Amino acid sequence: MKESHNKPDAGDGIQPRLIRDVRWCLGQVLDNNAEFCSTFSSGHMEKGMKRSLAFLWFVILVWSCSPAPTFHTTKLNSNDWLKADPQEVGINHLQLNKVVEQIHEGAYKNIHGILIIKDDKLIFEEYFRGYRWDYNGEKFQGELTDFNSDTLHNSASVTKSFTSALIGISIDQGFIRGVDEQVFVYFPEYTHLSDDQKGSITIEDLLTMTSGLEWNGMEVSVATRDPRNDLVQLFMVSDPVEYILSKPLVNEPGTSWYYNGGGTNLLGEIIHRASGMRMDDFAERYLFSPLGIDHYEWDYINADIVHASGNLALRPQDMAKLGYLFLNNGTWRGEQIISKEWVSQSTISQISTPREDGYGYQWWLRTYYSGTGDIEAYYAAGWGGQRITVFPSLDMVVVFTGGNYLTDEPVDEIIEDFILPAIKESGG
Repeated sequence: MKESHNKPDAGDGIQPRLIRDVRWCLGQVLDNNAEFCSTFSSGHMEKGMKRSLAFLWFVILVWSCSPAPTFHTTKLNSNDWLKADPQEVGINHLQLNKVVEQIHEGAYKNIHGILIIKDDKLIFEEYFRGYRWDYNGEKFQGELTDFNSDTLHNSASVTKSFTSALIGISIDQGFIRGVDEQVFVYFPEYTHLSDDQKGSITIEDLLTMTSGLEWNGMEVSVATRDPRNDLVQLFMVSDPVEYILSKPLVNEPGTSWYYNGGGTNLLGEIIHRASGMRMDDFAERYLFSPLGIDHYEWDYINADIVHASGNLALRPQDMAKLGYLFLNNGTWRGEQIISKEWVSQSTISQISTPREDGYGYQWWLRTYYSGTGDIEAYYAAGWGGQRITVFPSLDMVVVFTGGNYLTDEPVDEIIEDFILPAIKESGG
C-alpha cells in the first residue's frame, strides 16, 4: 500500500515524449548548449521520427506559454540547494566526468543517480536510464525510466535512518522520555508475550539492532521472495506487532547485533503510540515540512502501520537533506530540527558488526581510504545501491540511487576511486 503526496501529473496526452524532449532541448538552449540541441534534433531526425515541423513549432509555442520545465533542473527557492561548479569547492570536475563516462559505457551498471553536496552547495548531479523498483517484476525491475531530479526513487532501507531521526525528534518533543525506555511499555496489550528478559528490551536496543529477538532476514533473503522471510511475513499476518514481539529471544538484549527490520517497525509504532500520530503524519509535521520535502510516497504494512524499515520513495535531493541535516548537527537553514546530541549518538559506533566499522542508531559507520589518508564517514544504506553518505571532515554529502537488486552495487568503489580522488587531485 502506498500513499503519494503531490504526485506530479504523468503527462499523458498527445505525443508526451516529444513534448518532454522539446522542453528539455529548449532548456539546453537557454543554458547556451545549442550545439547539443542541434545534435539531438539531427539524431532524432536520422532515426526517422515522423513528426511534422508544423507540429513541433506548435508544441514549442504551447510550451513557451506554460510554466518552466522541471526535467533535469534544480529549484532555487529557500528550501532547495544553491548550485556551484565542482572546482569552486575544490573538486576536480574531470575526475567526476570519468564516473559518468564509465556508467554510460557500462562499466558500472544500474546506477540511477549520483548527487554531491559540498560546502552547502549542490556541485554534482547526474541521472541515468534504468528500471524503476517493482517487487513483482523480473529481477525486481519495473518501468524503464529516464531518471531525473524530480523522479521519486525507492530508498529501501535508507528509510530506517529516517525512522531513527523521527525517534530522536520524538524525544526532543517530549513524546518519548529516552532511549532507555522499555519497549513493552508502549505495547501493554502484548505483555503476555513478555518475560523478564524480553521485558528488558529498550528503544536503544531496537535502534542498534541488538534486541536479541529472533529474525531470519540474513538467512532467508527478501530477494528470494520466500514467504518464510520474516519481513515478508509482516505483510501477510493479521497482527504485525504481535508477530514481532512473539519472537523468542536468541541473544541477551543489548549484547549482539543482528540486522532486524522488525525492530525498526516497532520503532515506527512507538512513535505512533507515543505521539498519537501515525508515523507518516508525524514525519510530515516534524521533519518533512521543515526540510521542504513535499513530494514522497510511504509504503504501508497495513492501513494502520507504516513500513518504517523500508520503501520510502523520495527525490535524491530530498534524500540529501537528511544527510545535510546530520552533517550540520541537526540544523537546517538556521532552524534546529533535531538535537545535536541525537545526531552525535546516532552516528557513533554503538555496537560492532560483521561488516563496516560499526553501527549507530540505524546508521552505518565506514572508513574510506583515499590514498592520502583515512576518511571517516557514516551512511544510510538501502538495497539496490541506495545511499546517503556523510563525510563530516569534508563538509560533504554524497547520494546514490540504483537498481542493483540482484547484482553487486559499486557505490563504495565509485566513492573511493573517483569522488575522493577528485578532492585530492584538486588540492582539497
